[in-house]
Parts: sequence; structure tokens; C-alpha cells
Amino acid sequence: MGWFTRKRPAPPADNPLTRWEQALRAAQELSGAGQHAQAEAQLREILAETDGQTGSGPDRYRPITLGLLGQCRFHQGDAPDAIAQFEKALAICRQVADLDGQIAYTNSLHEAQRWLGHDSDAIALANDLAQLHERAGNQERSLWARRRSARMTAGEPLVRVVAVIDGQTLELDELPAKPTGSVSFQFERNRISLGAVTALVEEGMGHGDAGDHQRALAAFQAAARLDPSDPEPTYLAGLALLELRRYAEGVASYATTERLAPGWFHCRADRWLGEALAAGRVSHETYEAVRTIEDGRATPEERARMAAAAIAVAPDVPVLYLLRAEALNRAGAPAAAEVVARAGLERNPEPDVRTRLLVTLAQVAGPKERRSLLEQAVALDGNLTAAAMARLMLRLGP
Repeated sequence: MGWFTRKRPAPPADNPLTRWEQALRAAQELSGAGQHAQAEAQLREILAETDGQTGSGPDRYRPITLGLLGQCRFHQGDAPDAIAQFEKALAICRQVADLDGQIAYTNSLHEAQRWLGHDSDAIALANDLAQLHERAGNQERSLWARRRSARMTAGEPLVRVVAVIDGQTLELDELPAKPTGSVSFQFERNRISLGAVTALVEEGMGHGDAGDHQRALAAFQAAARLDPSDPEPTYLAGLALLELRRYAEGVASYATTERLAPGWFHCRADRWLGEALAAGRVSHETYEAVRTIEDGRATPEERARMAAAAIAVAPDVPVLYLLRAEALNRAGAPAAAEVVARAGLERNPEPDVRTRLLVTLAQVAGPKERRSLLEQAVALDGNLTAAAMARLMLRLGP
């Protein structure tokens, strides 16, 4: 959201602007490391020291300082104060006809208003941004801003899946008929994540990897309090709660995730597991087997063997069939993968696992059945990334 990337000649060492530039770079490093409060303190100090200074140097550095301060406030969850700082930075850039600065702070204002859910303001700013990019000769970014405006006007979904081809992000309906290069899929929310939330999530994941699920849960819950609209903390809190055998609470956390971002990663399948654990239909040992197979570092052959062993103990858990079929396919055993995938579909899986099973089966089934399986996966849309993959496979043909 910020702007301090353009290369400028450094002031001489004895120039009073030198300290200002050094303070800015130090604050930027702190902010980039997630230390927003420490960066904010430095920025407020330099603003106080330079208050009243005029000239080309202050006109250059003051908006950058205000913009970085706005970032710090935003990523600590204070969007209104961030907006005030961005507006001050933008006003200076307009006065001195700094087009790059106007683009940067208009974009920052747009994202802050979008995060707050102030759609009409965010749409107007997206239109302003499109015009600024056009003035700068960047037609690609201008088109991006206009598409963002149009999507918000039509009603931007809480979350959707987009495609990334060689670093370029495309909506699914923008995919070429025969994409060239590698294609991946990722989630796109209707607002960006706060830096402080990301830092807490990473802290929690570190605790979880170390087996300290209680501390992991505390970090995820702190992140959720900081930004109640972000689905990632509640999603990961659900995982920590299941690990702690607090099944009903885990189910509730996954339900919150589904409300915030329908179809977020595997929240639907994990919620099913949580409900089965709470009802005693699935043992905690089977749940741990699912986690180990899904998230561990075993080879495909090892995953297939572990899934087979888990199926022998819990034959009515559909996700185990999915994990075994995927592992067999990666291990170069498509015929065996097909048998296991069909068996999994017979277990009446919930929509997330069913979508993934349909796509897995489509990868190994004959061409006559393949299209039908993919069309079912697209229509079901139980797992968003699997449904997106099915759409792509249908485009590519047999």
C-alpha cells in the first residue's frame, strides 16, 4: 500500500535531509519486518522534528513519511487514522504534481476504504486510480483498476479463486482457451490482510509446528480479535482446537470461517471432521492420521500406505480415500487411484471432498467419463480450487 521505492539521488552527508532519509529507510525496514508500532514511533518523531520545514526536500520526504505512517496505522488495525495520513500525503503530491505519489496514495486510500467496507468511496477511488494510471501511460494497471471498480459495483464476493499464469493474475473467466505456461490458483478476498494479523498468524503457526497448540490458539485468537473479518485466524484456530480435542469449539470456528469466506481452503472438510469427532464417529487417532498424511512430508508411496492403514481402521471417512487416491496417482499408479477414488465417492462425502474426488477421478478415468466428472465438480463447487481446476481441465479438453 505504500510508496518508497523510487530511486532518488541521496543528499550529501551533511545535508539536514540526510537524517530524514535515514529515518525513513529505518522505519520502512521495521514496517517490512512487521514491527509497525516501532516504525510508527520513528515516523512521528521525524514529522515532529521537521514540522514547518519547506522546500523541495520536505515536499519530497513529507508525503513518504505520512504514507509510511498511514501503513503502520492501517496494519495495526486503525484504518481511519491511516486514511487521514494517506489523504495528507495525497494532498501534497497533488500540490507538487507528483503523479507517482498520487497513484500510490490513491491506491492506499482505496484499499483502506475497501477494508472498512466503504464500497462507494472505494469504487470512486478505484476510478480515480484508473485515470491516474492512464495519465502515467500504464494501461494494464488502469484496466485492473477499472475491473476492480466494476466488480465492486456489481457486488464483490467475500472470497473467490483467481488464476496466476507466469506471475499474471487473471479472473477465471479471463483464462485463455489454451493457457501457456504454468497455472496456479489462489484465493482472493474482498479486502487485504493486516500486517499485524499476518505476524500473529505466523507466530501461531510456529507454535503449532512445535506442537504447542495452546499457544498457537492464543495467537490465532488474538489475530481474529484484531481483524474479525479475516478468515485465516479462525480457520487455523479451528485446527488448533481440534488438536486440543475441543471439538465443538473447533466446529464453531470453522463455521465462522465459512461465514467470513465461504469455501476457504478445506474449512468445509475440516468442519465435517470436527463434527464427526464431536459425535464420536471418528477417533482422534484417525483425525491425526488425516493430518499426518495431508500435511506431513512423506513420499507419495508412504502416504498411500498410511492412508490404506487408516482406511482399514475407519472405512467410512471419505477424505482418507481422497488422500490415498491422490498419493497413488502421484506415485504413478493411476489404475489403483481410480479404484480408490470411486470407493471414496461411494462413501457419500461432503461437497469439499466430493469435488476433489471428482477431479482426482477425472485425471485417471477414460475420456468419455472425464468430461462428466469435471462438469459435476464445477457444478458442485464444494472445494473452490478443485472446481477452478475442473474448469481449466474442461477448457483444455481430452
